[in-house]
Amino acid sequence: MDPLKYSIKDLERITGIRAHTIRIWEKRYGIVHPERTSSNIRFYSDQHLQKLLNISILNRHGFKISEISGLTDSEIISEVTRISDSSEDSNVNINEMILAAIDLQEDQFEKALNSSILKMGFERTFCDIVFPFLAKISVFWQIGRINACQERFVSNLVKQKLLVAIDGFVGQLSLSPRKFLLYLPSGEYNETGLLFANYLIRKSGHQLVYLGPSVPLDHLNRIPESSKFDELVLTMTQYKADNELTEYLRMLRKIFPEQIVRIIIPGEQHEYSLPQLEKVKIYFSFTQFSNELD
Repeated sequence: MDPLKYSIKDLERITGIRAHTIRIWEKRYGIVHPERTSSNIRFYSDQHLQKLLNISILNRHGFKISEISGLTDSEIISEVTRISDSSEDSNVNINEMILAAIDLQEDQFEKALNSSILKMGFERTFCDIVFPFLAKISVFWQIGRINACQERFVSNLVKQKLLVAIDGFVGQLSLSPRKFLLYLPSGEYNETGLLFANYLIRKSGHQLVYLGPSVPLDHLNRIPESSKFDELVLTMTQYKADNELTEYLRMLRKIFPEQIVRIIIPGEQHEYSLPQLEKVKIYFSFTQFSNELD
């Protein structure tokens, strides 16, 4: 993978700054100077990306582009650090985590994540910081800017944070706990959302059995009848057509006709138009799911 080639559309998707705005900043203020391939196609480097991420933070905090253009790179970083130490702007922490992921800097990543947790709390940090961050990392993956090592680095750090938080609630049951079965459907391997659901359920004082990723339906048929579950919870990140998802849920209802099925599909509400199925509840955010648990 060539580490030095972003298109202007790539920058737009990652930084949130419109391509048209980036071009204006280039011409008027010389914020960045794109390079060109041998065939005269403009491209941007990792350094350009990092600078634009930092500039977007300063711009949102009242700095005019004319002011920013007069700052050196070290002065820009210094101002971003100052804002990060005093602000609850989620984009500051997200951008810091992105830069840490690119450079495989665990201390930098932990600092940004822990700073958010201290300011906003664990749940809000995951809803407002971690999941939007992971969505941006997904964009990086799609355009080929994150490799397998960087993606695993990020996933493992987030997973470790969740496991520590989950461990703090193990054995702390409410007066009338319900029992949940948690798993990912076959072909689903991203456990971050399911682990966060695990955390929310344990925090509410309920019991659960965690099966983990990629569980085939026929395996669920083999769960002992002596194991009685009140509810099932699963998360999905891979898009399924409406008819596929509906058929999957109908087959699941045959296996568990009495239990409530809760399925979390974060951020995909615009994609689905599902029929109403008895005892099946669909959530498009963890906040919705958490509210119903309480």
